[in-house]
Amino acid sequence: MCSMSCRVSTEEEISELTVFAAVSLADVILSKQEYFQNKENVELTFNFAGSQVLASQIANGAPADIFISAGAYPVKYLLDKNFLFKEDIEYLASNKLVIAISKNYHEIDVNEVEDLKNVKRLAIADPEYAPAGMYAKQALNNLQLEEMFGANIIMVANARSALTYLETKNVDAAILYKTDAMSSDKVIEVDVIPTSSYSSIIYPIAFVRSSGNVLVANKYIEYLLSEDFKTVLYANGFGE
Repeated sequence: MCSMSCRVSTEEEISELTVFAAVSLADVILSKQEYFQNKENVELTFNFAGSQVLASQIANGAPADIFISAGAYPVKYLLDKNFLFKEDIEYLASNKLVIAISKNYHEIDVNEVEDLKNVKRLAIADPEYAPAGMYAKQALNNLQLEEMFGANIIMVANARSALTYLETKNVDAAILYKTDAMSSDKVIEVDVIPTSSYSSIIYPIAFVRSSGNVLVANKYIEYLLSEDFKTVLYANGFGE
């Protein structure tokens, strides 16, 4: 006969939640991971990557409870494949594009977007894998700068990878999310890209239809939409 000491109470069991989120949200989400885990007795597991990569993984059967995208297209992709409920989609935050240059590289002076003509190697996220690249490509095209770079545009996995290329001086400049540029003490952000030159950068959030833990998923989404978490978002450069 099992004694009381070997019984496991259902109330004491730790729920598990898997969150697929745009890599540009990694710092702010991880900063509050322990708080939420302790508050709700939940173990959070994260998969951070380019949003379209994440959407493809979910569509191919990767187990996920929540999807947070850095753009509308990956969400539409999953909606069209019936992996999300349209009525449950919320909007977490917004972002914007900036040009970033190294703090210790003084040969390049960027004061306006046209000064990109002085840049030999420019890093952007690959539009096929990350919305950051799609926005950057839109901006370059609408500002008639894309043809100027040609083969000198270095496409990388996502905006965080573009930041790493810049920090390690593998490129002269990068087009990043404002929040990624703010996260580094090695780069200077130059906020000169007109927001009218690219689509609005929004972060939709929704739970995945196949989630077996919808109640806890909803609790986590409610927390991410709370004033407490929004304070963290805004402090790190995200907008409403």
